[in-house]
Amino acid sequence: MRTKTLQKISILKNLPIFKGLSDKELIAITKIIKPMSFEYGEIIMREGEKGDSLFIIMDGSVEILRSSLRASEDYDISLGILTEGSYFGELSLFDDHLRSATIKALEYTLLFTIVRKDFTTLFAKHRIKSILYKNTMTETFNRFREISEDFIFSQNHLRSKNEIIRDINRDLQTATEIQGYFIKTEDSDEINSMKGISRSFLYLPSKAVGGDFISTINDQYGNICAIIADVEGKGISASLVTGILKSAFSFLVSDCGNEPALFMSKLNNHLCRMLNRLYATCYYAYINITDNTISFSKAGHHHPLFWRSKEEKFEIITIKGQLLGLSKDAEYNTVTYELNKGDKVLFYTDGITEEKINNTEMLGDDYLEKLFKDAIAEKSDSLLDNLILKFKDCTKKDIYEDDITLLLYEFD
Repeated sequence: MRTKTLQKISILKNLPIFKGLSDKELIAITKIIKPMSFEYGEIIMREGEKGDSLFIIMDGSVEILRSSLRASEDYDISLGILTEGSYFGELSLFDDHLRSATIKALEYTLLFTIVRKDFTTLFAKHRIKSILYKNTMTETFNRFREISEDFIFSQNHLRSKNEIIRDINRDLQTATEIQGYFIKTEDSDEINSMKGISRSFLYLPSKAVGGDFISTINDQYGNICAIIADVEGKGISASLVTGILKSAFSFLVSDCGNEPALFMSKLNNHLCRMLNRLYATCYYAYINITDNTISFSKAGHHHPLFWRSKEEKFEIITIKGQLLGLSKDAEYNTVTYELNKGDKVLFYTDGITEEKINNTEMLGDDYLEKLFKDAIAEKSDSLLDNLILKFKDCTKKDIYEDDITLLLYEFD
């Protein structure tokens, strides 16, 4: 038996809907399994569409979204996160009902899929179909019971927390002032300028408090440690998580700031211990002012725009890393690049790329690249201010759907 088939059988055995099937029957199923991959933000399936496939997550993570039931609200409600080893869409193997939720990739995600047509053709008169149907129904009822228990707990929890929420609302102005401390750059302009480095940043919150976070600092040798993060959700709860990230950043930098992968791993473990069911995307950079290098580590966040002045093009950064807060066992990597005169690195949160142009389509990564490249070509006194002017000219508004945060380093 070939290695790939054995791997697929091993995966299927770990899924409760395939419980009770023999190796021979599992081998038959592997013949109709097809791989699919999705990039960050891509929609895998959409609420209201007809479904015909079961999906199994091999690598990566996805978010489950439902549209709001209120006519006045057009945003999606997050129902949870599914990670490696999870599956969804299993009922579509038996009926053609409309999808009950939208599934979006939170990072590069690899899936195995089984299409109903292939499944029905292969097992029309086979016991596999009845076993799989029974297992699917069992799992559906188990999930329903879990949802019911969570709902009852949430109702009781909300009633007990009403007074606390009212207190938080009264203190919202104070919270806004405190968050100003989280969105802060503390690396020395004097040290940076001695090495020909300049730094600028911009923060445009969509509400009084939000979930974006940046912080920068020099280590004991003058090297720059910089972080940008985007916490799930908006408002007070997201801003509280930024406080946890801020405190963790402060004490982890002195411990392992020069090792981005280790730093990200410890930051993830800290967030997992402190919170449950809240996640954040994050990007960390270590700028070595002696070696003229920049090292990155990623946790599900957009890659920065890395402009190479000599080649007059953007560097393609290749590094992966799971979101913060999903799993204590998440692994992270480091990639290092040399820095040259004229290079520029723009970190950003998805508030800017997901903002709509003329209330129609989203700006997107490619168009942000174009705006950034055009702003560089104009050689204005303030590159970041010039970029934002171009952005506002596209969107034609000053109030945005999500927090917008930008952090720019220029190496001149």
